Amino acid sequence: MICRTIFKIKGFFRHIKWFIQRGRRGYSDRDLWCFWDYLCDIIPPAMRWYIENGSACSPKFYDEGCTDDECWKWNLILENIAQGFEAIRELDDKWLDAPDEVQKELTYKFEKGMKLLTIVFRNLWD
Repeated sequence: MICRTIFKIKGFFRHIKWFIQRGRRGYSDRDLWCFWDYLCDIIPPAMRWYIENGSACSPKFYDEGCTDDECWKWNLILENIAQGFEAIRELDDKWLDAPDEVQKELTYKFEKGMKLLTIVFRNLWD
């Protein structure tokens, strides 16, 4: 009982420390323990935020005759990036149980998302 209480108190202070670190430098020591996992948490929602808010669409991705809020090629790229990072997370969760076809499909989605991310990386701004 006392050990659990002490552990909870220490945990509380660690969470405060990590919160402050994220505010100061943008990431915490905890995020670095498994950095790819941290990126898999933040990249999909960020890509979907760009889709929902119509942000960051580079002119080279505009469709013929589209307006600023009709950049469907750009939105498709961002969605593929989000799905790629979700796929690698899913693969990590299922790596022992997933059949080879599923592992190949999830790996393909991730590699596609990473390739697209490298193409559009400098266009991700609001």
